[in-house]
Amino acid sequence: MAHAAPARIECVAPWRRLTVYATKHYRRGAELAAKPPLGCPISVPKVHVIIPTHNRQALVDACLARIFAQTAIDTMTITVVDDGSTDGTAGMLAEKFPAVRVLQGDGTLWWTGAVAKALDTLRPDFERGDFFLLVNDDTLLCSGAAAALAHVSEVNGRAGVAPVAVDAASGRAISTGWAPGSGPILNDLDRLHAAMAEQNGLFEVKTLFGRCSLFPVEILDRAGNYDAAAFPHYYGDADFCLRAGKGGFRFFVTDATEIEVVEEQAATGVHFTFRQGPQGLAAVLENMTSIRSIENVPITWRYMRRHFRGRAGANTASIAWRSLRQWRPIYNALGLAPLPQRGTPAQPQAAASRPQQTATPFKRLVRAIRKLLAPLFEVLFFLCYYIARAAYRLVRWARRT
Repeated sequence: MAHAAPARIECVAPWRRLTVYATKHYRRGAELAAKPPLGCPISVPKVHVIIPTHNRQALVDACLARIFAQTAIDTMTITVVDDGSTDGTAGMLAEKFPAVRVLQGDGTLWWTGAVAKALDTLRPDFERGDFFLLVNDDTLLCSGAAAALAHVSEVNGRAGVAPVAVDAASGRAISTGWAPGSGPILNDLDRLHAAMAEQNGLFEVKTLFGRCSLFPVEILDRAGNYDAAAFPHYYGDADFCLRAGKGGFRFFVTDATEIEVVEEQAATGVHFTFRQGPQGLAAVLENMTSIRSIENVPITWRYMRRHFRGRAGANTASIAWRSLRQWRPIYNALGLAPLPQRGTPAQPQAAASRPQQTATPFKRLVRAIRKLLAPLFEVLFFLCYYIARAAYRLVRWARRT
């Protein structure tokens, strides 16, 4: 019986094995350098600033002055979307800020459309590791804001981040994000900083608002662009973040930097002035349908149906009630008072000097009745809403059968 020849065993010198190991890992390192993973910069990252504006020349002038004072200005690009301004904004930009890229609109872009137009234009210039920073024209950044936001984003997995914001007139907090139950915290500086102290200077939210928010450019690959068709003005920023959140992105408000907001509420949205007293039916309907109103019922319904389907009806009805309660018959019956605007008292200062009148028993009774009527009105409103909703579904079911 023939025996098989023993297998040949080659002895490789230790120095040769070390050379092969080093060569393999050198090649592997070269491959990784040539193809960096998503989110890892291949050069110094840029911050692309986008500022939508419309007929607010003085505000955008002050905003840009702060932008050009940024410590990271050498790695920043600035784009202003001038949506059909007729107050000389275009001339001012050309004269004072020739380095700014200006995109023109015809006055129908609104906020979301202006942002979407800018991102469509700038996206071919985006490189791996870059950021885009949305800034409203009434926002004033401190000198290190852009650099601080980019740093916070990097150390937190390239999350979306927004700074703490205060009203320039009153010093009160202005919310720069939203999460369920976050309103009382984000609008109160003491509570906000207390919450941030427990989370390394961060407060996690579900959405960031457009007044000043920074995002990594790769967020567009998962969330797409801003949806200007569905949300031309309000809800566009929240819709974008909620869609990106489903793709795994996280969002934070940080105390690493702070901004001031010089907010002109009358120019921002019609709902601010609408809430200042009783209104006629025409004004109520306008507030419920205007693009410049955050209480636009059709757009609210669209937003709620997309992101909060189970509560869409109740949430939309609640928004509608904010308008209906300002209708003069309901407003007077409930004994409502004007809501204070941010940074200003609810009533003129002269009213504070009027002598106080002692309430008669009859007036006290009327006030008590009004307090009782307020919840009854709301219950009646929502009851009518759900009855109408059930009737509508019943009719649709009957037609199908």
